[in-house]
This record gives sequence, C-alpha cells and structure tokens, in this order.
Amino acid sequence: MNSLKVISILFIILILGCKKQAEPVEKMQNQKYSGPFFGIEPTTTPQLLAPELLASPSTEYNGTFSPDGTEFYYTTDMPTNAYITFTKMMEDSTWSQPRIASFSGEFSDYDPLFSPDGNRIYFSSSRPKGDNENSKIWYVKRTDAGWGNPIRIILTGEEDNEYYSSLTHSGTLYFNIWSKGDIYKAIPNNTDYTVEALSDVINSGENKGDPFIDPNEEYLIFRGYDDSLGRGDLYISFNLDGEWTTPENLGEPINSSEHEMCPWVSQDGKLFVFASGRLEEPINVKALDPVKRINGTHNNGQLNLYYMSADFIQKMKEKHL
Repeated sequence: MNSLKVISILFIILILGCKKQAEPVEKMQNQKYSGPFFGIEPTTTPQLLAPELLASPSTEYNGTFSPDGTEFYYTTDMPTNAYITFTKMMEDSTWSQPRIASFSGEFSDYDPLFSPDGNRIYFSSSRPKGDNENSKIWYVKRTDAGWGNPIRIILTGEEDNEYYSSLTHSGTLYFNIWSKGDIYKAIPNNTDYTVEALSDVINSGENKGDPFIDPNEEYLIFRGYDDSLGRGDLYISFNLDGEWTTPENLGEPINSSEHEMCPWVSQDGKLFVFASGRLEEPINVKALDPVKRINGTHNNGQLNLYYMSADFIQKMKEKHL
C-alpha cells in the first residue's frame, strides 16, 4: 500500500471519527427537550424557558406555542432588525434547532401570536420600513405547503404604530398603539373591523401595551408602568359581566426590579410564558475570560423567555367572585 492510500484512509477515519463524536452532542441537545410544550412542567416560580435551545446573546421575547404545543414562535431582536424565529417538535418528539420563520428575515418583524385554532400567526411588522417605523398588524395563514404570504390588517391610520395582536375565539383582535399609550380592540364585521379603545379602567394612567386576551375574553394581561416594581410590570384585569376590573399588578415573583413584558397563556390555562430582563444568575466575569464562555451564559440578553404555572390567574379571580 503506497503512502497516498495510507494518508487517504487515515483522513477518512479521522472524518468519520469526528462525525461520530459530534452526533451525540447534537442528539443530546435535541433530547434535552422532548414532547409538546418542550415537555416542561409548570412551576410556582419563573424559570428560563428551554435556555439551551432558545437563549442566546441576542434578545428573545414574545413567545407563543401552537395550541397543541408542537410549534414555538418568538422574536429574536438584533441590533439592526427584529426577526420571528421558530422551533418545532419533530417525529421523534425532540425539537428542531431555531430558525428564522419562512415569512420573516427581510424586514423588522416581531410579536408573533397564534390564533386560537392554530391556523394563523398574527404579528407586528414595519415592512417595508425598518427600525419599528410604521408598525402594523399582519398575519400569515397555514397552508398545505407551510405559511402563506403575509397579509396586512387595516385597523387604524397610517400614522399609528400598532403592536401585539391577540385574538379571541370570536375573532376580536386586541392590540395597542404605543404613541397613544392605549389598548384597543377590533371587532370584525362583514368586510373590515370596528376599532374602539378599551375603557379608562384599563387605559388610564401610564402607557399600556402587550395585551394578551383570553380567547374567551375572561381576562386581559398586559404591560404597564403604574406603580411598577421596576422598569415595567405585568398587570391583569378580569371581565366580569361585561365590565373590566381595576388592573392588578401580578407582583412578585412574576414582576421584578427589571422589565417584564409580552405575556402569553396556553389555552388549557396551565402554562404562562413571558419575557423578563432579570438575571437569575449574574455573570461573573474575570480578566482574560474567554468571550465564548460569557456568550454561552443562558440569560445574558436584554430580555429572556420565562415560564411558570398559570394557576395564579384563577386565584386572583376568586377575589372578585
């Protein structure tokens, strides 16, 4: 056997050996989370949501599962643009590595939220402009080939920046306009929507945003700044006999001295997902530390995704009954 053949055989063995070593690592990462809703069990205190899969040096927020828990979409915020990112459960029940959604990547897109039937994703976008300028509400519809092309919903004037659209079973759309600091609802009719601001019980005081409406319109969770524990908190109001109760701060441990935003609740009422700027484990940095180690820390972005049990909703409601 000549030296060229020996070198070729050694090269092939080296490549195959590296491949065999890499495969278990990737497989272990995929198997970390298995089954619908990442296989997580709701807890009484906030926990980072699938950090090995989702967390990065970028900022992550606006997390929404499909109704059956087999798809997860969220916003990845970069210095130049925001993109809608997704991961989905595969045939072996593990989850795919996150990728930019098929309908995102070119413009600034954010705030994805599934419709109650899972056949649409509503989101905010400043397309064709960037930097959140002229943000409007759009949606994509599920087809046999995947998600269709984005369609804009005409709600308010061109000067208004619309964000965070959440849908009820009846098709009513809740959203907010940051320049006005108010939350609105858009009621569908035969050809378009009738848009009206929520009552002063909700909209009085500081700016209100990120409205998550229960699909049955029994409660509303949103971001606010009145008497907050930090930069911004999450609040809840209940719809009792057609009237909204005075918003209540969700308090600790949900809210913190940092910024909380982007609430979402699973349709079975068990899982609560939100974004927070808290750092549960501060990063200890020393001179000459590798930057890769720092970037590998799970909660090092400005915002990260958290989850916990949604049992607090019923407990807070019982005070009004």
